[in-house]
Amino acid sequence: MEKRNNAFDLLCGLCILRMVTLHAICQTQLRQTPWWKETMLWTFFFMSFFFFKAGYFNKGITGEAFPYLQDRVRRLFVPYLSWGIIGFVLAFFWLSLFPEGIAKAIGKVQTFTWLESGLTFGNGPLWFLFSFFATYVLMHFIERIPYLHWIVLLFPAIGYWLFKQGNPLWFFMNNVFCGTFFFYIGKVWRHILDRLTKHFALFISILLFIGFVLANIYLHGEYEMKTNLWVGPFWKVLLIMPLSLMGISGILLSLPTPRVPFVNYVGEHSMVYFVMHYPIVLSYAYASILLGHPFRKSIPDLIIILIITFTLCTLAVPLVERVPWLSGRWKK
Repeated sequence: MEKRNNAFDLLCGLCILRMVTLHAICQTQLRQTPWWKETMLWTFFFMSFFFFKAGYFNKGITGEAFPYLQDRVRRLFVPYLSWGIIGFVLAFFWLSLFPEGIAKAIGKVQTFTWLESGLTFGNGPLWFLFSFFATYVLMHFIERIPYLHWIVLLFPAIGYWLFKQGNPLWFFMNNVFCGTFFFYIGKVWRHILDRLTKHFALFISILLFIGFVLANIYLHGEYEMKTNLWVGPFWKVLLIMPLSLMGISGILLSLPTPRVPFVNYVGEHSMVYFVMHYPIVLSYAYASILLGHPFRKSIPDLIIILIITFTLCTLAVPLVERVPWLSGRWKK
């Protein structure tokens, strides 16, 4: 069995922890608290990291196009649909328990713009799987044509233009261009690191990380994958994103990164935590409202939500991963 990459598992686990905490904080309406705003200020790249990681481990074109597409559909699109249906049923169930009953639930569904927003009712974060799927497919076909990969360097400009046009594409597909760019940067970074000694790679990575810190302080610009949101001038965002992704990953890859038990476990099984967490967080919010429990602005409730969510997801890991249409883990 191939030895797992502790550095990327650690980073992946940290990104999942941050994502789940963000969604719990949104439900408890604590997003504007100073400590969390500062956290967001320094971790805005967390969803972009998954595209970067995918590119880092991508081995290029393997086999014919149709089998490749079939594999991506099974690994990403099938779980997207499966957990979308589960989230829908669960959210509809909770809404039907409210005083307005089925009428309220149907009204919520009718106002949910799936095509335009890309959000699945009851499990909104699944937009990522759709964008991830589209990025893999786009990058695969780009690589099939010699030298076409250079066009990816123009993709941030396309993403920025779409942002300025109000992000008109359906299913949050506006972010696919930047997703493909981060994917490509990951491939390039792997190519560079493979040709450097560990010490020199660490030196370069530290310089990139220092550049990220200085740029984030004095030239702050950030990119939000979900909504293709550009905060700050185009050049600032384009500068700071590669610095953050390459600098942080390069340092951990160049050092003997230890396995941090729970965090690495979350990273190793990130798919389960990703697809499961939001329905659990949403269920806590719905149950609290029905019971008349004031969970808004409550730090204790935030802690309880996180404990329940990570406990249930951890217990579910071996069960979900045995079901291919839920986990995307199909036998080769």
